[in-house]
Parts: sequence; C-alpha cells; structure tokens
Amino acid sequence: MKYKIALYCLLLFTLLFAFLQLHSEYHYYYVEQNQLFLNTWPYLMERLALPGGGALILSEFLVQFFAYPYAGALISAALLTGIVMLTASVLYKIAPLAVEWPILAFLPALSLLLIQFDFNYFLQGTVAFLLMLLFIEGYSLLKSPTGQFCYTFMATLLLFWFAGPVALLFAVSILLYQAVRRSKQVYWYFIPIALSLLCGLICIETGVTGDYRLAFLPDLYYHHQLKPETVLYFSWIALLLAIVFLFLLRKGKTSGKKRLIIQGLLQLLLLAVLFHFGLEKYDDRKSEKFKRFDYYARTGQWDAIIDQSKDKQTNYLYLSLLNLALAEKGELADRAFTFDQKGVNGIFPQWNKTTNLSILLSDLFFAMGNIANAQEMAFEAYISAPGYGNPRMLKRLIQTNLIYGHWAVAEKYITLLEQTVYYRNWAHDQRRFLRNKAAVEQDPLLGGKRECLPTSRQNVLVLPDILDLPLSKIAEANPSDRTAIEYLGTTYLVCKEMNLFQQFLDQYYGTDILPALPRSFQEAVIILHEKDPEQWKKYGIGDQIIRRFTGYKQQVLAYKNDPAAPGLLHRSFGDTYWFYFMFK
Repeated sequence: MKYKIALYCLLLFTLLFAFLQLHSEYHYYYVEQNQLFLNTWPYLMERLALPGGGALILSEFLVQFFAYPYAGALISAALLTGIVMLTASVLYKIAPLAVEWPILAFLPALSLLLIQFDFNYFLQGTVAFLLMLLFIEGYSLLKSPTGQFCYTFMATLLLFWFAGPVALLFAVSILLYQAVRRSKQVYWYFIPIALSLLCGLICIETGVTGDYRLAFLPDLYYHHQLKPETVLYFSWIALLLAIVFLFLLRKGKTSGKKRLIIQGLLQLLLLAVLFHFGLEKYDDRKSEKFKRFDYYARTGQWDAIIDQSKDKQTNYLYLSLLNLALAEKGELADRAFTFDQKGVNGIFPQWNKTTNLSILLSDLFFAMGNIANAQEMAFEAYISAPGYGNPRMLKRLIQTNLIYGHWAVAEKYITLLEQTVYYRNWAHDQRRFLRNKAAVEQDPLLGGKRECLPTSRQNVLVLPDILDLPLSKIAEANPSDRTAIEYLGTTYLVCKEMNLFQQFLDQYYGTDILPALPRSFQEAVIILHEKDPEQWKKYGIGDQIIRRFTGYKQQVLAYKNDPAAPGLLHRSFGDTYWFYFMFK
C-alpha cells in the first residue's frame, strides 16, 4: 500500500508539474517580481511579529526561486500534491469510508490551484493551508482525550501566530472531527474556536490587523487593498463540507468492487468538469501575453517581443512594449508602421499609478535617456509592489543612482539586493562602480545614459503628453544614442503632427543627431512634399520608396470610390506611414 501511495503521489506531482510549466511558466516569473525576500534576521523578525508571519516567510522564501526556470511549477506542484495527500490522510482517519470518495481530497487543492492564477494572491495562503493540514494530522496521532484537547488549544495559538486566520479553519475542523467520531468531549472544542476569534479581535483592536476579514478569513492571503474572487474561499469550504459529508455517511456500508469502479470513474469525470470550468472562469489568460512580454523585456529578449507582435494590436501595453523592443533594437523609426500602431498611447501610455505601468514607464524613460523619470517611476513601482519590494526596480534604482553618482544611495540598494539569492551576484558586481566615476563612464550602458544627464532632469509627469518630453534635449546631449530622437520623430508621426515633424526635420536633419532619415521619416517627407520632388532629393528619399509611393498613389486613385479601399490597400501598403496617415 505504501508503494501504491508513493506511486500515486509521483503521478499526481508529475501531471501537476507538466500542466503548470506549460500553462503558467511566465506567471511564475511575474509573481517573483512582486516581492523581495531578504536573508537577514531583521527582515525575518519583522515578518514573524505579524499574524501569519511564519507562513509569509516560508512562501516568500519559496517564491524567490520562481526566477529560475521550472522552479515555479516544481514548487507549486509539490505544495498541491502535499495538500491532496494530507487531505486524503486526514479524511481517512475521520472516516475510513473516505477512501471511496477521493474527490473530497482533491477539491481543496483544486481551489488553491485556481486561485494561484491570480497574481494578487499570495502563496502564503497555500503554505498556511498545508501547515493547517499538518497540524490536523498531528492531532490525529494522539490517543488521549486530554492530550488531544491540550494539543488543539496550543496548536490554535501557534497556527494563528505562525499561519494567520487558517487557525480558525483548524479549530472548526477539529470540532467537526470530534463530532464525526461522536466524542463526548466535543463541546470542549468550542474553546479553541473562541480562542482563535479572540486572537483576531485582539489584533484588530491593537491595530495589528486592520480589518475583520483579514483576521478571520483567507483575505489575509490576498492583496489587502483588493476584493478577492470567491474562489479564494473554496478550499476552506471544501474541507469543511468534506468532513460534514463523511459525517452523513458514517453509517454507510463499503461498496462492492464494481460499484466502487463506477463511483470512482464518475468522481474523476466530475473533477475533470470542475477543473475545466474552473480554469475557464478563473484562469487569467488575458494577462498571459503581458506576463510573457514583461519577462522578455526584463531579460532583453527584444526579438521575441517583435516576432510575437505581428498580429492586430488591441492593447496599449503590448504596443508600448513592442515599440520599446523596436527602439532597443534601433529599428523604431524604420519599422514602427509595419505594425498596428494606435496613436500616442501605443508609444507612451498614460500613467495610472499602478505597479505594472510604473515599471513599463521606467523602462521607457530609461531607454529614452530620461534618467530622472526612470528613477521616479522605478521608485513608484518599488513601493507599490504587493510584497516588500520589486527586485527588478531595485536594480533600476541602483543603475540610476550610479549614473547620477549618488554613491551612498546606490550602496544602500546594492546591500539590500546582495541579501537575496538570485540577484546577489549581479548586485555585488555593481560595487565596482561605487565612487568610481571613470568606471561608470566607461560602461556601455551606464556611461551612455550618463551622457544624457544635463538635459534629462526636467520632471515631465505633470506635462500633458509625450510631445512635451525633453527628448530633443536628450538627443542633443548624446547624439550617438538614437533612441530619443527616433522616439520623438515617431511620436510626431503617430500623432499626425506634420508641422511639428517638419520643424523637427529642419532642426536636426543632416546633423550628427539625424544624419539620414529612417524609412518612416522618408515616407512622411513624401506626404509633406508630395508635389515637390526636389524636396525628396534634399532629404535623400530612396528610389525604392519613391517607386512604392507611385504604386500606392495609383491604387488610391483606382479605389477612390470603393468602400473596401482600406482593406484592399492594406494588403500591399499596410506597412507604410502613408496607409497609417490616411486610414488610422
């Protein structure tokens, strides 16, 4: 039997791992960025002083490994497998008839599987649930009624401190456990329930816990400022209902082999149906692409973003990441209009004070060379992270302070990041730049961005739109970095500000900042000077672009009165600025 159980565990773990890795790889990378786990005693003591602090520490310790490939799926599969097996063991000890109802052991784990797809859910909830089952398992090993009650009393206190409100679930479960077994001491077990409620009330009155739902419900394991989905409560409800169900079946008889097989198959089918519809309802597939693109941007996989953006764009965040990838590749002004541009918000989305957008804007500002605002957005994202901080933005704060030469601040952030597992080597390597201005200036990344400093200090967050960004000043300070000037020119074009674009050409064309015009700029020149080919020569318009414009103009005239003209023209010229200017 032990070998069979081990085989079932291995099979379940393998299936869960394969599913989670294929389905949620980028979700784990994204979740890892929402917290910063520090390997220091002050950090651990600060967490342990809070209700549920022990489970929080364990969960944050595990989540830090999500940065490694396969680790997220591996850890989640192990936790869920453990929950299934412990639930099965607990239910079997309550009533041996539970062996005929394996679905009861799977339902709590299924609920926890579904809620984890919400990145506002903390793994702390899954760890706390597992700890609670371990405490119930420990209770079931005791034989003495006095020992059982004393254990329950002390375990409730310990669980509340170490794992949070799951202590209430533990106390209620033990009460039902006693009721199922028709114990004469069942009424004594209202005392642990009252104890857990009292602990919650004390935390509320002392201000340790700010809300009743955080003291008594699994809401503690969710982003505290947001309202959770109802699936958050299903694991608790499923466990309690399983115990009640076994109580109702306490006088049932063991099924025959044939009936047992049929019953098992029906339960398996029901579990599959619940999994399918639960996944359909609670799986956050809408954000999967953003999580994937966010990971590509964080790791510099710009080609992957570009290759996966060739379809119709419906989200400004994805489009902004695409344009950032083009800019990082030095191809923004050449290829921007080969993609489905949507106006200025696709270049520079408006800040809404959320963590996601703060991170994106920090990346955009940093790419443009606007170091002041890259730092400001990094700080906003860092302090708004659900956990202690955002390691990616802490790296940005280190970079920007090194660029500024703020050595003490940079060293403070480096010391923090050195206390992590995944980022400590990178952080330690940054120490070579401390109080070494020459090393910063010689570094390809930091040195190039440092050249933008004289003209990048203006705070632009209060300005109305990207047209007022000091991109021209950044380009003048560092002509070798084409990002700022290409962003500025492309922004004029997506906004169809042709007069501003002409002024832009008059000021910078033929200089070190803009010695030659990229493809979309050339196409815009033809629009500006359609009837003056001499101007085309002045701006160096290529023969291939001129021939293509001739074909475009012929088709426009041919389809002049055809309502299907946009679709017909898009087939051959949908990748040109002419098409964007006329039809978008």
